[in-house]
Amino acid sequence: MDNMIVRNSSASTRVSKTVKDKAIKNLAKRGITLSEFLRFAVGKAADDDIELLNFLDTPEALQGKSEVENGNIEKIGSLDDLDKWMDNL
Repeated sequence: MDNMIVRNSSASTRVSKTVKDKAIKNLAKRGITLSEFLRFAVGKAADDDIELLNFLDTPEALQGKSEVENGNIEKIGSLDDLDKWMDNL
């Protein structure tokens, strides 16, 4: 009984079915379930043993930053167009 791990809490998140299905498929290739992976990830975060990805350092983000800084941009639409687009999400 001393070595028993009690799991008395849960955490949830929402993702698209496509993302979930792809994650399950890719994790299965490595022999683990989605639940096992999530428990592992939460445990790593609890131990402060995580390395976050800095999406601002990706080649795509750096290229976009350079384009903006050098004025190499193209205006597409207006704020009204953006509002209409967002209303359809």
